Amino acid sequence: MYGAWYGEVLARERQERLLEEAQERRLARMVAGPGLRARAARRLFGLALLLERRETWQAVWERLEAPR
Repeated sequence: MYGAWYGEVLARERQERLLEEAQERRLARMVAGPGLRARAARRLFGLALLLERRETWQAVWERLEAPR
């Protein structure tokens, strides 16, 4: 009924739609906030401050300032 070109057009449109949806998901993740690693680091830092305030804070601060 339709020519071979019609299947190519449908495939191209589907691929474009999938790419747009993937881009939307990437943007949504960026807007959602910091990643799991960043949240865990903040929680660990807060816990360290509660447990051994001065000594732990200094150790963590030195670690953060260390060259990578």
